[in-house]
This record gives sequence, structure tokens and C-alpha cells, in this order.
Amino acid sequence: MMTGIFAMDGPVFQTQYGAVRSMSVDEGVIVLGLPFGQPPVDALRWKPPKPFSTPWAPGIRDGSVPGPACPRKGCGPKDADSQHVCPRDGKLSEDCLYLNIFAPHTIANSTNKLPVLFWLHGGGFDSGTGSALSYDGRFLANKTNTVVVTTNYRLGSLGFLVVGEGKDAATGNYGILDQILALKWVQQNIGSFGGDKNRVTIVGQSAGADSIGIHMTNNRSIGLFEKAIMLSLPFTINHKSHFEAVRLGNHFAGLLNCTHGDMTCIRSKTTEQLLDAQDKSHNFIANPLRLFEMFVQWGPYIDGDILAEELVDRFAKGQFHKMPFIIGTVTEEARPYVYGAFSNNMSRLELDGVAVAFLGGKAERVIREYHPPQTSDYRPYLSHAVTDWVFTCPTRNASRNAIVSGETDVWLSVFDHSWSFKHAWGDSAYCDGHVCHGENVPFVFQTPPLANITLTPDEQVMADTIAYHYGNFAHTSDPNKHNQHPVSPKINTSDILNWPKYNSDNLYTVLNITTPEYRTIDKRSATFGTKKTFITEEESEPHCSEL
Repeated sequence: MMTGIFAMDGPVFQTQYGAVRSMSVDEGVIVLGLPFGQPPVDALRWKPPKPFSTPWAPGIRDGSVPGPACPRKGCGPKDADSQHVCPRDGKLSEDCLYLNIFAPHTIANSTNKLPVLFWLHGGGFDSGTGSALSYDGRFLANKTNTVVVTTNYRLGSLGFLVVGEGKDAATGNYGILDQILALKWVQQNIGSFGGDKNRVTIVGQSAGADSIGIHMTNNRSIGLFEKAIMLSLPFTINHKSHFEAVRLGNHFAGLLNCTHGDMTCIRSKTTEQLLDAQDKSHNFIANPLRLFEMFVQWGPYIDGDILAEELVDRFAKGQFHKMPFIIGTVTEEARPYVYGAFSNNMSRLELDGVAVAFLGGKAERVIREYHPPQTSDYRPYLSHAVTDWVFTCPTRNASRNAIVSGETDVWLSVFDHSWSFKHAWGDSAYCDGHVCHGENVPFVFQTPPLANITLTPDEQVMADTIAYHYGNFAHTSDPNKHNQHPVSPKINTSDILNWPKYNSDNLYTVLNITTPEYRTIDKRSATFGTKKTFITEEESEPHCSEL
């Protein structure tokens, strides 16, 4: 049977709502489109989500049909989807609170519950879906021997609008509340699918990682997961204040031809009208002193409840739920944003102007720190600086502060491999041969074969090594400790490298994920070996002091 072909002969799972039939694939079983919340439409539009509560018994639910994705631009029938992040069946609807489950075949014949990997997709809080082909969890579940859950949450203006007053006001952060409800669903129901509710690892990339940081710092999420894996968390991109979120909401209302705060008018608009106004609002500047907000125009804001203050500040104060976590970045995170914003070569004058706009009085010192030579295009230097500023430096800062605050089970990684399937970047050819934001995700899920893309042998070893470490972490809370769970016979690793904790005892070791072989970056020495390379921490982040 060709990988990816499935049959509706998978086991039937009994849930509190009724029975659901799974799909059987080579790697395990799949259940798509399980509702975890009532449709957030009509009177529930811009309201906290309500738990799903309508049994489908006595009928058997069809687990082969994904629920609709939450509305977004760019996933229409004429839109390209080179990275396969749109819903696989093309359906979008405001009725979108659905999740998906992927599990190895072993759950059918075992009374032992498996750990859960709960995935939160990225996409800047205005795009993405848990039902995308890129996030199909069959390979990850099989190779980590876990139950993988992927979920939707409300996006853009439908998920994060703040406008109006009184009981009918839109108070924002609905997308985060959706995630919390999905995590509660897992606590109540995952046992029916062979999962262990007491061993939930929450995993996310970009906006998904930002969401995890929020869950780690608010009381509503306590007890819903026990550890975390955060990939490419953009710590430096500010979350809006209440004032800034309301300014955006009022601007959005104006684009809909509604007066400020008129929720009756806003609620009367169609989904397409909301998406059009949302799209037009992307260049709105809520605070000219914090321009980075524009890169996540619609997203969580600081409401004093779900999000009390910026995440980097919460970690600095030790005000987060102590738990083991893995956190990582990729080496050229900012390249797609810089090259997307500046389609032509950047002059030195333009570089200086951007630096002043974002850095103010620090601009000259920062540019001097990167000492760019005279060139016809300064975009590579800006990309390097923004990667350091938004991702690399604050990630290491937050990790060190977590350790100082008493959480010693912290592991840090840097992904440094440019994928071999160049056409997957579509129109973003500036990422060909580079390690752009999101480049690690296909290797976490190992889904390229579902799109008829073959990984190179080195890439397969790298992907399986990621699965090895993540599987160990899910089972034992240590990415190196594997003796308490079976390793998939299909996993292909070679000479596994020990991944030391990122703490003062081993002087801040970083795992460098790349091909043809992994290496560690360690402050202690600069010796070189066949499987390990040690580089000083200062060499790996020389500019963080200025940023």
C-alpha cells in the first residue's frame, strides 16, 4: 500500500458523544474533524467558546472528514498552496472549532495510555489550520509512539477583535480561549483514543509557540499540559496594549462602514466582508513607536488576564508555570519578512532609515555591530539583525531567565538546514538555499511524502532524530532518555548525539539541527570531533548585547 492511502476500516472509538470510525493508514489510525466547541456563529460570534455538547449517537461519526478551517485569505480555489498549509479539502467556515487525532496502531491492542503531542499551528494568528496536509500527524505519532492532536482556533478579526463597550463588546483573545477549550477537550476525551491526559506536551511554531508562551504564563491553562516544545517564538514582536487593540478595532469598524463600537453593524457583516476589511487593515499603525506589531496585526493583546504582560518580561521575572521545555529557532528566521517587505535591492540609506524607525537612538550602534561592507543590497544584513533581535537573542534570554528562576529542565536548539525541495517555497524564491522561518516544520511532521516529495537520506535521518528527541521528551521529560518507551522500527537515526540541558552547569549548550550530522554549540571549548562540534556561545550570538 502506498503511503498516504487509507481505508475506512480503522477501529471504532467510543466517546461520550457517540462512536466514531477512524481511518487506517500504514502508520496508524486517523480521526479527523472532531468538534470540541459549539459553532462560534450568530450570537456566539465574538464570544468565548462554549464546549461541544451535542451527541451524535446512535449513529457512527465519519472520522475521514476534516472540519472546516477557520476563515482566512489565501486559501481560495485559485490560490497557490505550495507549502500545503490550507485545509486539505478547501473548506473554510466560521463553524471551525474542530480537532484531529493521529495515533499508532499499538493503541488498538494495548491498555497502556500513550503521551499526547498537542500541536498549535503558526500563521501569524490570521492563517493556518490543524487540518492542513503539512500538519498531518501520522508519521510523528508513529515514530514517537504518541497520540498527536492538531486543532483549529479562530483567526484574525474573528479571533482577536477588540472593539465596543458593555456586554456586547468584542473583548478579543478568543483564539487563545479556543485553544484552552481544545486542551480541556483533550483532558476529558483523549483517553478514548489511547492517550494519557496526564502526559500532554504542547507543541507549536511561530504564532503557535507564542500561544504556548501565553499558556505557560496564565492561570486558565494550569493543569492542561505538563511540558512544552516552542519553535520560533517571536518574543520581540509586541502584543498590543488594550488601547492599541481598540485603535485597530475602531479602524476595522470604519473599513466596514460602521461607527466605532457599533457591534450591531459589525455583526451584520458577512464573513467575506470581515476578511476584506481585515486584509485592508494590515498596514494600519496602532503605535508608531512599536512598528513590529504590524507583523502580527491580529493576535493576542495584553488584557491583564490571559496575557498579563510581554512574555519575555514574564520569563525574566520567573512568572511562568515551571515545567520542562524545549525551545528553538532557525538560522534565518527573518529573511522571508525582510525580502517580502523589500522586493528590490536595499540601499545603505534605506537600511539606515529602517534601523532608525525600529531602533531609534540605538540604530547607529547596532548597524556598527554588524559592520556591513559596502554592497548593492543590504537586505541580508537586515535579515540577520532582525533574526537576532526578534528570535535568537530573546529566546536565549528567556531560557536563561527560566533557569535562574528554578526551571532547570530546558533544552535549546537551532535548526540549520535548507530543504532540498526548493519548489515548496513557491513565489518566495528568496528562501531557496536559505533556512527561512518555518523551514523546520516539514521535518517535524515528515509530511513531504504526502505531497509526493522525497526527503534525501540525510534529511530523513535528521527528521527521525528530531522524532527521536521529541518522542523521548513526550515519554520521559528528557529528550535523551528513551529506555521507557519503544522506538519505532521505522525510525532511522545514526550515532545519536546527547543533548545537554541549557543551564549554567554545562554552560549553555545548544543543539544544532542540520545535515549531514547534528552538532552541539557549547561555551566551554572550541574543539572539533567527527560527530560533535563545540563553538563558543559568544561566537553564536555576538550581537545580542546591543539588541
